[in-house]
Amino acid sequence: MIYLFMHAEVEDFNRWQEILTDFKPILNQMGATKTSIYQEIGSPNNITVIHEFPSKEKAEAFVNSSELHKARKKAGVIGAPRVWFTEKL
Repeated sequence: MIYLFMHAEVEDFNRWQEILTDFKPILNQMGATKTSIYQEIGSPNNITVIHEFPSKEKAEAFVNSSELHKARKKAGVIGAPRVWFTEKL
């Protein structure tokens, strides 16, 4: 299992979360099997999302997809998120 971490600041967490909820069917079609969301304590617009994918190729395809880039813009993500891939040992 590959874990895709994405850390970003958003304009408004509630708006971002609405867009993510609407985006979940696409996320699932692209291979994500689970999503976890974390907020920084004291800074609710500073978020980290962890998506689980069956392979790094699927995770990379998701990160590079036009669908994700459009959703980020619509959701009010500020700047480019920090993205990294891990696997559980």
